[in-house]
Parts: sequence; structure tokens; C-alpha cells
Amino acid sequence: MIGAILAGGYGKRLKPITDHIPKTLVEIKDNYTIMDRQLFDFKNIGITDVYILSGYLSEIIEERYRDYKEINIHYLKEEKPMGTLYSLSNLMSHIDEDVIVRNGDTVTDINFKNFVKFSRSRDYSLIMYVTKMQSPYGIVEFSGDKVDNFREKPQLDHYINAGMYYIKKSAFPVFFMKYMEKDVEKTAFPYLVKSNQMGVYFEDAFWMGVDSEKDLKTIKELYAGRVDTTFGYSKTIYQEGKKTIKEHYVRSGESIEITSDGIIKINYGNGYIDGEIPKKFGPGDVMKILSGSRISAYENSVIEEIII
Repeated sequence: MIGAILAGGYGKRLKPITDHIPKTLVEIKDNYTIMDRQLFDFKNIGITDVYILSGYLSEIIEERYRDYKEINIHYLKEEKPMGTLYSLSNLMSHIDEDVIVRNGDTVTDINFKNFVKFSRSRDYSLIMYVTKMQSPYGIVEFSGDKVDNFREKPQLDHYINAGMYYIKKSAFPVFFMKYMEKDVEKTAFPYLVKSNQMGVYFEDAFWMGVDSEKDLKTIKELYAGRVDTTFGYSKTIYQEGKKTIKEHYVRSGESIEITSDGIIKINYGNGYIDGEIPKKFGPGDVMKILSGSRISAYENSVIEEIII
């Protein structure tokens, strides 16, 4: 299995930041870029070769990862924008394995192992990761002329393309067919839909496309005090003297070892604690825990740890 990142866009809505760096190298915290996070995701599921489908300021990307040792990085550079259909067909002419393709401006906490397992277990040639659409506006609910409720930019009961795909070798010929348009959303994807070859994967996990300065501000705030891990992430949300409060996001099927005595509160999810006495846990549970205990999640879980 190969990884690929679509990284050729100009990032016009992030100007002037993208005047000198490509959007995928925008930092979401100090010296940690969107592409750093995406390569980390690929490494954690055992991918050893990643293709960067680059164009604008490609040389800046190549310079940053010149001495990168974790993954073999290959570059397919476009001298001028040719559209996503060309980018992917060009990629497919260089590989002979299934590929996970990602837009270069997205960050997500989904369980990539589950995404791969799901994709391989289905007969579809291409599986698209979808996420719930968030309203760009506040929603007003009313009856007659009376306002009943106001919800600030809620998630809607609609789903959008999250810019990540598991593409099997069986789908490759579709990308080499003759089309009038240049983008996959208007060419290969509709063809796959009509021939019943496209499926979807959904998971209730964080996803964000970093497309504007407002998006960048939001994700930098989310990443304050946060460290991405193989199990999810850990985030320091309060620290004073000996007291520390951390938030841990543990993906389904993953586990974390607690390194200090303290108290944990389960904000979301189910799982078990493998300590002196194994215990199951669920939302709302609060319990003391000893250093060396291991917390394993049955489903995506958010755990608050208080160290005193």
C-alpha cells in the first residue's frame, strides 16, 4: 500500500502566508506542519513510500524533507496546474499497489487502521472518507414569529467529501479514460458512482480542512499543548505546581499507559483499565488510577487525567 498527498495548490485563501510556502507546509504548531501530521499518520499504519503530488513551491517541500528518514518520499511535480485527474493518473502510472490519497490541507484524528480494514473488506474500487458538514452560519429555530433556539454553527445532517480516498488497483483504468473536465470530482468519481464502484467510510472523529486564516487560527488553538501519538493524542490543558490536567484521545482498539498516579474521568467512549484489578469504564466514570495502568478503548474515547 502506497500513500499520496495532493500538494500542488496555490493556497490563495491563506495569502500572504502562502506567498512563500505551500499550504501543506503551514504550521499548526511550532515547527509542526500539516504535512508533518499527514506523514505521521502514514507511518503509523506501516506505509513506507509516500508520493507528494506537488507543483507550486515544490522545492520548499523537497528542502524540508530532504533528510527525512521515517518514510521514503517520492515527488511527482507539475510545472503548471493540470487538475486532479492528471495528478492521480500520473501517480497511477508510477505505482502498482493500492493507494491512500489525501488532500494536502486536511487534518483528522480518524482511525486509519480501521479505514484501511474497512476499505479492504468491501468490494468497492474506491472508498471515500466522508465527514459531517458544519454549518458556516448560526442556525435559528423558530415557530411562528417566536425564536425557540439558536445554534451556533452546528453539524448538519449532511456529509461532505473529506478529501481522503482508498483507491484500489482495480480503479486505476477509470482514471486513464477520456474526459472533458480536469478534476476527479467531475470525471472519474461520477463514473465510479454510476458503475457502483464507490463506497463511503464515516467515523465520528475530528476532521478539519485548513483553507483560511480563520481555520488556521482554530486548529492552532486546538493544537496548543497537544502532542500527536500512535494511539491518538495527549493534550495538557492545565498545569500549575504539581497539579496537571491532561486530555487523552484514544482511538478504538488502541491503548495508553498511565505514567503517574492520579484520577481519570471518562468524557466519552468505552473501554477497560488493565491495572491491579481490570475494570471496564464508560462515559461519566471517575476513578483513581495507578502509574503503570493501561487504558484500552473499545471505541474512540476522550479521557481526562488529573495528576496531583
